[in-house]
Amino acid sequence: MLLIDTCSDLPAGLAEELGVEVLHFPYTFGGVELRDDFGRTQSHREFYTAMREGEHPTTIQVPRQTFIDVFTRYASAGEPIMYIGFSSALSGTFDTAWVARREVLEQYPDADIRLVDTKAAAVAEGLLVYEAARRWRDGMDFDALESWIAAQRPRLNGWFIVDDLETLRRGGRLNGAVAAAGTLLDVKPLLHVTSDGRLELKRSIRGRAKSMRALADLVAERAVDPSSQTIAVAHADVPDDADRLKALIAERVDVADVMTMQTGPVIGAHTGPGMLAVVFWGEA
Repeated sequence: MLLIDTCSDLPAGLAEELGVEVLHFPYTFGGVELRDDFGRTQSHREFYTAMREGEHPTTIQVPRQTFIDVFTRYASAGEPIMYIGFSSALSGTFDTAWVARREVLEQYPDADIRLVDTKAAAVAEGLLVYEAARRWRDGMDFDALESWIAAQRPRLNGWFIVDDLETLRRGGRLNGAVAAAGTLLDVKPLLHVTSDGRLELKRSIRGRAKSMRALADLVAERAVDPSSQTIAVAHADVPDDADRLKALIAERVDVADVMTMQTGPVIGAHTGPGMLAVVFWGEA
């Protein structure tokens, strides 16, 4: 079985279509612990509307016992399992999975439990998981799949802009003085998911329209063989901006397909509403 997590932000229903099992990240909202389930229990619109009105949700790591329960279920049945998970550079959850794996292997030493760090998050993780799951569904075995992920992961280009610098500051992703100055000057940070899974501020751009054009330019400049690849555009409750970004990309380059994704609560709690991202395949 292939196991993914909800930080991949796949469109609701796609996981069932791909035949994978989903690990749900928890988060707190209004003092209540909820489960990220791709927007089924709490819609993305409800989540971001509350953030705009002053709600400050917090995120929680997946508990060790959750991993133990899932791994044990497959180990006891003699079925191999591979977890393709949220970047270890951004969360301790992947390390928790390793601890759980060791515990389960003490009871089932012959179990085949594989852990693969996507070194990505949100839409970047989602595109990698989507392509990997399609290959697994079509019959690729775990050895080949691990090799494919290792080879393709460095080619993953994830770029995004945020609208709310204060949310990044609260999450420790941006210096307070920079956030305050950026808000006054209408500066939009252009951020990049590095090859080792960290977030990196590449440059700051004045204004929303210019920052959206910069995302489209990156696809045109860096995508390899775009006419044969699926790229992904994601948004945090700004569907009109996502449509505009797709149009800007179409003006610059011909791509095979564009998958639209909504950023869920675990990532959205740190980026805030208004985040806009594009992910595509480029050079390693």
